Amino acid sequence: MNIQGGVAVVTGAGSGLGAALARRLAGAGMNVAAADIALENAERVARAIRNGGEAAVAMPVDIGSEDSIGALAQRVERDLGPCQILCANVGVQQFGTAEELTRADWEWVFGVNVFGSVATTRLFLPQLRKATGDRRILITTSTSALYPASHMSAYVSSKYALLGFAESLRLELADEGIGVCSILPGPMSTTHLESSRAAKPDGSSTPVFTPESIAVVARGAGGEMIDPDEATRNVLDDLAADHPYTITHYEHHEPIEARFGALREAFERSKR
Repeated sequence: MNIQGGVAVVTGAGSGLGAALARRLAGAGMNVAAADIALENAERVARAIRNGGEAAVAMPVDIGSEDSIGALAQRVERDLGPCQILCANVGVQQFGTAEELTRADWEWVFGVNVFGSVATTRLFLPQLRKATGDRRILITTSTSALYPASHMSAYVSSKYALLGFAESLRLELADEGIGVCSILPGPMSTTHLESSRAAKPDGSSTPVFTPESIAVVARGAGGEMIDPDEATRNVLDDLAADHPYTITHYEHHEPIEARFGALREAFERSKR
């Protein structure tokens, strides 16, 4: 890609997948804005990148607040220039049965995972249109966007919605030469659950996780737990080729094929 010296914005860059994305884009010669609600974590990631001789700055953002996202967009353009690659990477997790999850739980998960990612994309699009070179939007969905999981209905539903958004956005921006790719990560060794618990505003509602819910989810999880740097191994190549999807775990093809097999059978049954 023609991205050397361009500006990349990564939300959720203070840890996990976001930090790995920030490192990869900086390694490709981009000036990276590492944004996170936990600014001290983003600063640690940006500092490590700079110590390696690459370019990164830390910026605060709360993806649950559209005003905060707008402030991030303004600061990026003012301090670094228009964004060329946007990684809308923030997501929060919520375990629990569909019966026990409250409306507040659902609104929090969708507010960050769906509405936050949509707002991030919308507020940075004017910059992507100004930028030169190859322009891309990478949206972090999940393998949970492709098949269901017990005790994860709010999270799974939000990722289904987010994948639909990313796929629709790809069609809308194709004529402008702005590619949209969905990264669908499987199990990774991150602090996702702890960061979700720290980010949840209402401590009196359903806990983000309990030992019992973790046990249920773990029994249904598939695929090896991998490092975020390994999970991002194909991202730059997939963005360069303008692929619609990038996958982290090959093993997840089995439940996905089973789901689509059941859909194909349903189509067959619908024949008259």
